[in-house]
Amino acid sequence: MILKRFTILLAVLVIASSCYNLKGPKKPKNLISKEQMINILIDIRLLSSATGANKKVLDNHNIIPEAYIYKKYKIDSLQFNLSNNYYAYHVEDYDDIYAKIQDSLKYLKEFFTELEKKELKEQKEKDSIKALMVKDSIIQIKKLDSIKTFLKKDSLRQQSIQKKLDKGLIQPVSDSVTQQQ
Repeated sequence: MILKRFTILLAVLVIASSCYNLKGPKKPKNLISKEQMINILIDIRLLSSATGANKKVLDNHNIIPEAYIYKKYKIDSLQFNLSNNYYAYHVEDYDDIYAKIQDSLKYLKEFFTELEKKELKEQKEKDSIKALMVKDSIIQIKKLDSIKTFLKKDSLRQQSIQKKLDKGLIQPVSDSVTQQQ
């Protein structure tokens, strides 16, 4: 039993010591700079979230996210993979890269959240102005209707008076005034 545990411990130590002597990947000749790597990884994150949100739009425009990235930054997949492996092995560099990516994505999120709030506020203002215009036009229509109704009633009243005058039921005001003088 002790011999079995000792053998396992020895095997683990041999494997660990052999891994310790491994050297990381060599620095590629065409290593992508940290700044460009940050931009590439930000775009990859944005495209992957866009792909998840609305894949049909990308398909309708024949956009292949990986090809788009490679074309935009004038790199190829081998150059990206070698650079990514190099930075991943050098953990401090990779941590710096990802810290900057997180900051940039956080800033973009805040920016677009504020932009969305501003657009919603402007849309509400436009909608309220439109509602006021509709309300005002309804009020104007009601006023016109009431004026038309008044004029119609007045016209009917005038016609009624004219009929009574024609029948001699009412004496004209002007005739009675002139007769008294």
